[in-house]
This record gives sequence, C-alpha cells and structure tokens, in this order.
Amino acid sequence: MRLFWSQKSRLLAILIISLTFFALTGCAGTPQDILRAYSPAAAEIANLFNILFWVSVAVFVLVEGLLVFFVLRYQRRAQDEHPEQYHGNTRLEVTWTLVPALILAVVFALTIQTMGQVGPTNPPAQGIPITVAGQRWWWSIEYPEAKVRTAGILHMPTGQVMNVALHSENVIHSFWVPSLMGKTDVMPGHDNSTWIYGNIPGTYSGQCTEYCGTQHANMLFRVKVQSPEEFQAWLQSQTAPAVEPAPGSLEATGKEIFLNPNNKCIGCHSIESTDAPLQDGPNLAHFASRECFAGCIYENNRDNLTRWLENPEAMKPGNLMAKALMTLRPETPYHPLTADQVAALTAYLESLK
Repeated sequence: MRLFWSQKSRLLAILIISLTFFALTGCAGTPQDILRAYSPAAAEIANLFNILFWVSVAVFVLVEGLLVFFVLRYQRRAQDEHPEQYHGNTRLEVTWTLVPALILAVVFALTIQTMGQVGPTNPPAQGIPITVAGQRWWWSIEYPEAKVRTAGILHMPTGQVMNVALHSENVIHSFWVPSLMGKTDVMPGHDNSTWIYGNIPGTYSGQCTEYCGTQHANMLFRVKVQSPEEFQAWLQSQTAPAVEPAPGSLEATGKEIFLNPNNKCIGCHSIESTDAPLQDGPNLAHFASRECFAGCIYENNRDNLTRWLENPEAMKPGNLMAKALMTLRPETPYHPLTADQVAALTAYLESLK
C-alpha cells in the first residue's frame, strides 16, 4: 500500500506541474491569435485547428488514461512478484493500427480541403494588386495602380480581395496575419503570392514568422481594414505631394538636413516629391500619417521619433540605419546627430502628413 500511494503521489505531482506550465503559456497575451478569426479564410483555419485540437485531446486522454490505468492496476505489489506474461493479441494489434490510420486519413482529408479553400493561389475573386517586400527588418507595401509606396501598415477596404505579390530583398521571410489569413513564405529570387480578404473593419497585427536575423521578432506590420470610402480617401491622400515646409521654419531646416548627402538620410530613404532619389528604404513622403515605424514596433509620436533619431541602435539593435549613421561621426557612433539636427529632423518628419 505504501508503494501504491508513493507512486500515485508522484504521478499526481507530475500532472499538477504539467498543468501549471500549460496554464502559464497563456499568460503572455498577444493580438496575434489564430482563434480570433475576422475573415472567412481565418475562420476556416481556426475551425481546422479546433478539430485537430479536440481529436488530439481525445487521443491523449485515451492513451494516457490507459497508461495510468495499467500502471496502477498491474503494478508490482511485492518485491518478489513477477508480472504474468501474455502472448500477442492479433485482433487488438490490428485495431490499434487501423484506428490511428483512420484518424490520420480523416485529418489529412480535412487539411487538404481547408488548403484548397484558403490556398494562397486560390483567391475567391480578383482584387486590388499590391506588392509586399520583406526588408531588413520591416515590410514595404506598394499599390502599383495608384503609384503609392508605404511601409508597415497595409490598408485595405472591406469586402475587397487584396492580391498580394510577395518578394524578399535579402533572406527568407514569412508573411502572416493570423486573424485574416495563413502564412506564406517570402523568398529571395522567387516571387510568391497570397491574398487577403477582410469584411470586419479594424486593425490586425501581422509578423514575419521565418527567422531572418537579429530583429526577426520585431519585424511586425499591421493590416488596417476600413470602409471603401475611407480606403479611397487614404489612397488619394498618399498620392498627394509631400508637404512643403515654410521657408525659414524649423521644418525647412530639417528638410535641408535630410537632403544633405553628408547626413546619410537620402542614402536609404526617399521623399518622392523632393529631389531625393527612390531608394530601398521606406518612402517618407507621408511618414507622419503612419501609426507606427521601425518595423511597426514603436508608435509614431514625437518622443519615440526623437529617441530613434538620437540613437537608432538602442531602439532596434542591428538595423541598417544605425550602421549607416555610425559612420557619420566616428567619435560618437551611437549618437551621430546633434541635438539641433534631431529637433529639426523630428519637426520635418512630423510635418509629412
């Protein structure tokens, strides 16, 4: 009896610890939740997940329940006791082979069906073409028909499919908006495609899900689903020229600093209505209208923007802007801009509505 209760206590302790760790995994809340579906495609994926989850739970409970039952029922109760030996049971062996095979066959069929419904090459309708490129470490978004180039936030109208062409400028990334659509790899040298459809207005979080370097975890973006009227108004505002600062203003000084090649800004960025050439970095023509920046990890406000210009390496270690600015003043590589330059650049960027 003592042996029985000691083993039972150990099993109970293991079970409690396991359940505790399982519960703790849900403490880190995240807006990226595949079970909170806000589109038909995401709902199909969530439904498949729920089916697979409960099938897995049933199999786990059955197998572990039998395991615990046999451990307790047929445990050794005396030191000199030996278990009775049984010959194989053909009927039982066939059963436990066929049942898992049938379960896997059903799961496979449901998975193939869902893949056919939400596959990246099978959009429900032709829609608005956009191009999304994986950068280091941020996402550029282009609307070729409207000649609009932005970063970090993908705008789309409700009830309209977005046909997304995907490519990478460096390494393999993965494009994922769990509340709207599944994952699609973004590979250098091989253009890929997917589609997004949203019928519920809101802002949804997305992320790169393929390890791509130092700031992989901070390669975020947002999808802003809005009414068709709001989307058209936003698109039209993005085609307008960048705001021209008043002569002699702090913003005008910031523009001069930005366009000065010695300050490195136009080596990566462009403001399409200025003399700055088009570069691979984010287009900043309407930077102030964006809700976030730096891979969408910081809200776009004066404090964050000032801190970013003062020391981008501290804000997002390893980013290319920090490396470019480190050559500006080797004596102070992590604080390459003066306080006056930071203030002027901040004022200028905040004026770019």
